[in-house]
Amino acid sequence: MLRRYLITNGIMTALLYGAVWAFAPSVSGVVRSAGSTIEAFAMDNPLFAPMIHRMVLISDR
Repeated sequence: MLRRYLITNGIMTALLYGAVWAFAPSVSGVVRSAGSTIEAFAMDNPLFAPMIHRMVLISDR
C-alpha cells in the first residue's frame, strides 16, 4: 500500500510540475508584454510620455 501511494504521489507531482512549466509564461515574454503596456500608456499620457520614453531609451542601450 505504501509503494502504491509513493508511485501515485510521484506521478502526480511530476504531472503537476509539468503542467505548471508548460503554462507558465517565459520571463522574456512577460518583460516584453510589460514594456508594450507601459509604452501604450505613455502614448496616451502627455505628462508621463517624455519620462517613460527616456527610461526606455536608457534601458535599451
